[in-house]
Amino acid sequence: MSVEIGWTVSEEQQGLRLRQVLRQQYCLSRRQLIRLKQLTGTVIINGQPAPLIQRLTPGDRVEIILAEHLEQQPPEEIPLEIIYEDHYLIVVNKSAGLVSHPTKGYPGGTLANALSWHWQQQGEEHPARLVTRLDKDTSGLVLAAKNAWTHYRLSESEIVKKYYGITQGIPVPLAGEINLPVGRSEDSGRRGCTPSGKPALTRYWTEATGESLALVRLEPVTGRTHQLRIHMAHMGCPLLDDYLYGNEEGLVGRTALHASSLEFSHPVSKQELHFSVDLPEDMKAVVRDKIIYLTSI
Repeated sequence: MSVEIGWTVSEEQQGLRLRQVLRQQYCLSRRQLIRLKQLTGTVIINGQPAPLIQRLTPGDRVEIILAEHLEQQPPEEIPLEIIYEDHYLIVVNKSAGLVSHPTKGYPGGTLANALSWHWQQQGEEHPARLVTRLDKDTSGLVLAAKNAWTHYRLSESEIVKKYYGITQGIPVPLAGEINLPVGRSEDSGRRGCTPSGKPALTRYWTEATGESLALVRLEPVTGRTHQLRIHMAHMGCPLLDDYLYGNEEGLVGRTALHASSLEFSHPVSKQELHFSVDLPEDMKAVVRDKIIYLTSI
């Protein structure tokens, strides 16, 4: 499915090349500009095909057609909890155990396949362009774009993501920042905090504690693979039931991590959007049974 962008040239855009306006004001990537140059009939000014180097005149009517170049994943009927959807994007509450996108180990049965089915039922066809991704065991909010242009704009914008986790051990101090590079060890190849890794910053707040467990609110300022799991494990408080960076106690049955909140600016309307979802029942049960002391930080 293609995306159409149209506008009437303003006085402020007088004399600017179309390519410059598309790059700077409409945030088209270089790759998208190359495709526009290669495809005929995708750039129209005043009803006529036009080159990207054409200079604009106030009152010109510009129409741009961005063709989709990816195919959607095969649709599969998998239940979805849709939090928000419009012409450009969708926000869903992913259940734990659902892989985000097909891989060699999981060729089907993924969130991407579920999105394809959902859109098919609405008479739409989009590739699942995930802006935020969650591990298979992590539950919570996922943001996906319906086209390449929206995906690019969202990927280049600030997205505030907040999570809840249950840790084995109580963080000391109760709130703070973990500013340690994350990457693969040059010796073992295992992911962790390593000087050769990429910069990674996590903010955390302890919301409640039990005898040996804590409910923590986490905000990844950067987005490295397994960042939250690695950072909490590094400070001696691995996430509960994290088989890779901690121990499997069997209290939750999967890594106790939930993407609870997303905040971002809509790529078209510029409206500030904020979505949040409650803890899933498996984590709620542990909080009810094992975590009873609220902290004030």
